Amino acid sequence: MQRKKWYAIQTYAGSELRVKRQLEERVRQLGWERYFEPIRHDGEVEYFFVPVEEVITSRSRQGRSSEYRIPYEYELFVKTNERIQRGDLIARRPPRHLERPATVEAIEPLWRVVVELINRAEVEYLVSQEKGLRRDIRVGERVRPGIPLTPDADERYLIEVKGQIVARERVRRVTLRYEDGSEERRIIPEVYLPPRLQEGQKLPEGAEIEREHKIYSRATGLVKVKEYKDKRVVTVQRIEKRRLIPGYVFAKMGLDEEQMFELLRGLEGSVRFVGSRFRPIPIEGKEMAFIQRKAGLEEAPVAEAKERAPKVEVEFEVGEVVQIVEGPFADFTGEIKEIDKEAEEVVVSVRVFGRDTPVRLGFDAIERI
Repeated sequence: MQRKKWYAIQTYAGSELRVKRQLEERVRQLGWERYFEPIRHDGEVEYFFVPVEEVITSRSRQGRSSEYRIPYEYELFVKTNERIQRGDLIARRPPRHLERPATVEAIEPLWRVVVELINRAEVEYLVSQEKGLRRDIRVGERVRPGIPLTPDADERYLIEVKGQIVARERVRRVTLRYEDGSEERRIIPEVYLPPRLQEGQKLPEGAEIEREHKIYSRATGLVKVKEYKDKRVVTVQRIEKRRLIPGYVFAKMGLDEEQMFELLRGLEGSVRFVGSRFRPIPIEGKEMAFIQRKAGLEEAPVAEAKERAPKVEVEFEVGEVVQIVEGPFADFTGEIKEIDKEAEEVVVSVRVFGRDTPVRLGFDAIERI
């Protein structure tokens, strides 16, 4: 057996993972595992690897499918810069119970629409389900004062603020009457209403009036948590895995030249070793050390340790004119003067009262024009 050395196998960009699977299968079929340096990945042994880097791309506010509004009454199970998987628990609110006996006086079916203002405060609107909602009243839509909520444009149900719709759900307004004659109204989402709750029903002390609520992540990525007056906003930034060196698969092997060509014979597509046509050339030195570090196969020096964190890719450029969509300068336009990738912030020059004013903003507070 030859001394094991690193080799690069070239293929079409985009075919790397398919070629890697074919090579893994062939090595096992031929019983050549002893000729390869094993690579442990996610608890499994592999013999080839495709170096990738993790990238967090800056995104606009449009389609914020991975943002969650968490009231302070919820217990939070995530923290900033923590990685989570799709389906992981983000927050939980325990079930609610009556502190004293009560009678259910009324149960009214309603629509609840929540509009978030530029300062992240929220305004809630309740509409009878009999009236219905307009089709364009959707989560993510921007609204302004005077827009009707109902199809018949009933003036009793007009939006009075400027902002963005962040919630649209069916709820029940439950009126409870207590033994001392006092009444209480609770707005409960239909999905968390106890089964078989009926008008006229007498509920004892400790009866469940609202079921447990859990919020799970709809995406895999990196968590960011921001604190506001009445809620926390949890954002899951999607992490994309991109080929570090497109079109190449790497392995550390001790095959002789005849075996190396046997390994590639008959594989789909243009697959060949890096080197001359008849002689593969091993890769050594700084190039291979760089690839190994990027792939996590070798410890990086302290100065390079930060490279292990997901790379932040910014879709904006210095000098670009953008629109501000969040904060006190919302609806202003300005020119980007600085970009801070680590803090995920930009400095935008905004013209106020005839003078240029620098404003520091997060990536999610600006949009391309």
